[in-house]
Amino acid sequence: MTSSKRIDLNQPKHWHECAEYFDHESDDEDDDVTNDSEDPEMLHIHQESSDKSEDPVMVEKDSGDESDTSYVKSESTSDEESPRRRAKREQQLKQSEIKMFTARSGRKWTTEESPKRKILQANIWRQQNGIGRAATGIQTIRETFQLFMTQDMVLLIVRETNRRAHWITEQWNKQNPCVHRAKNETLDELWSMIDGRPIFRATMAKNRFKNLLRLYRFDNIATRDERLKQDKLAPVRDLWVMFLAQLRACYTPGGSLTVDEQLIPTRGRCNFRQYIPSKPGKYGLKIFWCCDSDTVYPLNGKVYLGRQSQATGVGRNTSPICNLVKGLVQPWVNNGRIITTDIYFTSAELAEDLLGVQTSLVGTIRRNRKEIPQELQSDPYRPEQSSIFCFDRQITLVSYVPKK
Repeated sequence: MTSSKRIDLNQPKHWHECAEYFDHESDDEDDDVTNDSEDPEMLHIHQESSDKSEDPVMVEKDSGDESDTSYVKSESTSDEESPRRRAKREQQLKQSEIKMFTARSGRKWTTEESPKRKILQANIWRQQNGIGRAATGIQTIRETFQLFMTQDMVLLIVRETNRRAHWITEQWNKQNPCVHRAKNETLDELWSMIDGRPIFRATMAKNRFKNLLRLYRFDNIATRDERLKQDKLAPVRDLWVMFLAQLRACYTPGGSLTVDEQLIPTRGRCNFRQYIPSKPGKYGLKIFWCCDSDTVYPLNGKVYLGRQSQATGVGRNTSPICNLVKGLVQPWVNNGRIITTDIYFTSAELAEDLLGVQTSLVGTIRRNRKEIPQELQSDPYRPEQSSIFCFDRQITLVSYVPKK
């Protein structure tokens, strides 16, 4: 081992001699290594001797295989555990970011989304839209008009008009009324012998037509006073109900309905006429409509008659607005439809009531409602175009800051 002669490690003879030497000196070397292992110089020498005596290729290969295998196993284990750890960290981070909000009404909102599940029955539309059976086969404008102004409605007008006329005079001649539209023309011009139209003079006299306009009635005036105590729309209630029935019979709406209000301009004498400065006409009759969102077809309507006492029965303890919307959409619930409303109608109470009849609600809501938590109301420090989502069971509330 101390010879200065260079030893060829690749010669088989060398390995044979080394094997014999180690067989005789194994015990002595074990003792030497044990006794001298703490000496840095001997350790250094032993390492150098080991490097010179062992095959570098074999040592590097064996050492590399063990270390690489261990490294690969460790890396593989780390890769398998990293998605779990990542998911756990995300879950912990998400739980730390979950917030609870309490509104003035006591309703609690959370930023944690409800667990995903199958589609709600309220979001499955199970009806086909289109024209109704009563509207099939319509070809002309006259047939279309008669579809909504039915013969029963005409007979109602004729009966009550004749009733009123006989109450005034006994010399009334019963005839069916005639309808015509002439825009921006006076009655004198229509019946004029010079510039008038012969069809008017051939149909009836001008004075008779004036009497028809004056005597038109849609109910029995003898019982009107009694009915007015309960219903301000009593003079035209029967005709209005018949008209709404025809609207529903002629068309089946799609999966989305819209509830909104309309102001019909008028300055006539009416004790429930409304003044709305934001509307073009300002004065008029306000009607709440339920329409098909795709075709804008009116389906159901309710005339606003002012503040009236709550009717007894179902919905007495709920707000009047909720009762109004539920009454308008009542014929089309339990079919998975979506109701769209604006800030005047939308509320969490209405959303819960509609979900109970398998109907969804989408709409904007006033930020000062008592079910809206203070944290979701106006905040000058919130960035533009940012959103906050809150959940209360099946109800989702979104607070959005628009771009200024």
